[in-house]
Amino acid sequence: ADGPQKLLKVIKNPVSDHFPVGCMKIGTSFSIPVVSDVRELVPSSDPIVFVVGAFAHGQVNVEYTEKMVSISNYPLSAALTCAKLTTAFEEVWGV
Repeated sequence: ADGPQKLLKVIKNPVSDHFPVGCMKIGTSFSIPVVSDVRELVPSSDPIVFVVGAFAHGQVNVEYTEKMVSISNYPLSAALTCAKLTTAFEEVWGV
């Protein structure tokens, strides 16, 4: 950063208290049988939350997700999952 801007902040649990009101909350998991096109998950203007696990196998079990999706036929690292999600936003929003 070029100044005193904070790039990261530790927040207290529950993390769901910090989500925008009324946003869609989607979890990611390799074990979901149907693979979704990530670009179809990107909203045009509404806020959205993606829950990404820090492991390639299994799924995150949190009570605040509204649905679970798979974005690949293969297990992905959290880094690759985040890269695919951010790329989808860039493509849909024309960034």
